[in-house]
Amino acid sequence: MVAIGGLHVIVLLLAWAVGIAVIGAAVYFAVRLAVTHALKAHTRWVDNGKP
Repeated sequence: MVAIGGLHVIVLLLAWAVGIAVIGAAVYFAVRLAVTHALKAHTRWVDNGKP
């Protein structure tokens, strides 16, 4: 019975790790897209203000 309980803990930890990895990847790509958009918008803004 101890081995089955140990396996359950390992599976639970792996499930948490996968969930955290998926959420982390989603946050990473959202921030990356936001920064890219902001940099492009800033570049357009600066270029439009040039004489």
